[in-house]
Amino acid sequence: MDQLYDASPVEKRLVDKATQLRIPISASFELTPLCNLSCDMCYVRINAHEVALHGNVRSINEWLKTAEELKAMGTLFILLTGGEPLLYPQFNELYLALREMGFIITINTNATIITEEVAELLSRVKPRRLNVSLYGGCNETYKDLCHISNGYDRCIQGLQLLKRYHIDTKLNLTIIRKNRKDYEAVIHMAEELDMPASINCYTSLFCSPTCTSQLHIPEIRLTPEEVATLEIEHLKYKYKTNYHERIKEMNAELISMESAVPDGVTLSCRAGKSSCWINWQGMLSPCVDMATPSVSLAEHSVAEAWQSIVKQCASLPAHTECSGCKLSKLCDVCYANATNEKKYCGDTAYLCTIGKAKRSLIEQEAQR
Repeated sequence: MDQLYDASPVEKRLVDKATQLRIPISASFELTPLCNLSCDMCYVRINAHEVALHGNVRSINEWLKTAEELKAMGTLFILLTGGEPLLYPQFNELYLALREMGFIITINTNATIITEEVAELLSRVKPRRLNVSLYGGCNETYKDLCHISNGYDRCIQGLQLLKRYHIDTKLNLTIIRKNRKDYEAVIHMAEELDMPASINCYTSLFCSPTCTSQLHIPEIRLTPEEVATLEIEHLKYKYKTNYHERIKEMNAELISMESAVPDGVTLSCRAGKSSCWINWQGMLSPCVDMATPSVSLAEHSVAEAWQSIVKQCASLPAHTECSGCKLSKLCDVCYANATNEKKYCGDTAYLCTIGKAKRSLIEQEAQR
């Protein structure tokens, strides 16, 4: 998800201008592949021994050098992520240095290792937001899915600290088969904490080249029909009393667009235009779900790497299988998702079925 999906009007104008000029206004720093959880669907996690075999994580000086170069290029927003970024050995020092440089920081975390010290630091020097990944509504689910004892309790303790210290926090629930039953409990918990919540029902097939922990995703992710049902169900939480009005608007929009036929799926988002991803080994790529194109920052300056990425992204061939589809507004397809589905499953049928199922559900709901 774009770290600026909820950008303010002013931020949107800045982002639009940066996209036109091919300025990397936002960058994501994957500080470490290490994590205290062992989630079944993780695309990046490896253990400390494996990290050492691959050359260890980047030093704080390397990250700060990268940040200085990005600042000179016009970068304003940085996402700190992992793995679990709070496990990065010098996280506090790096965070404070980036804020001192003027960057607006967002942090992805599972919240299970949020301490009073961390909460106090973030309260004193506030980030734009913390995105907290949730994996269930009870300890049993965390044990089954993330292979950690008392994971839910530890997450709740972290969330309560963030709330007590008035740190802007958003909850993101990733749903696969093992935690499908927890959706209602997590939404109830989010409402009790008065924190906004979003869901991710589509599980990407992307896996980091160094990752050895990922299970076979097609066997553990939701069926296309389950994805569609949950995404429509979540609209009730999102729009509340305006749900039926919004559903009717969506249905009308789809009807009006039935003659709009795309030529195929291209890299139409900000990836490689005004945003980039830098992994824990210092490889710069368009986004988290694209291992290629990529350029090593150990061999090139950030400016050189960025120009190379922009050029390579502009020449990526479209996924023509989607030509003629009238459900592009409903589909979870993007260039990276289509690439990964075709690589691991041979086609984009999973995504196509989600779009068709959502179309059917919207039609049914609009007629109520």
